[in-house]
Amino acid sequence: MARTIKAKVEPVTAESVGETIQSVVPTFTKAQLVTSRKYIHRRDALNALLKGDEHYSFAQVDEVLKQFDKGVKK
Repeated sequence: MARTIKAKVEPVTAESVGETIQSVVPTFTKAQLVTSRKYIHRRDALNALLKGDEHYSFAQVDEVLKQFDKGVKK
């Protein structure tokens, strides 16, 4: 009893799209990250590794901590 649905899919080109949707990843200062609950157990490492005048996303901070952990375990 299942019906077959036939859909016509038309290719989309970049020119036909009116605007591009961009996502904005939130960034945070060193002070915000050091005092955040997410990194409560890594505060000392963040204080040492992050620069005070830059903004970081969570992905960037996680990568910095990952590289730091790799270097420490060698």
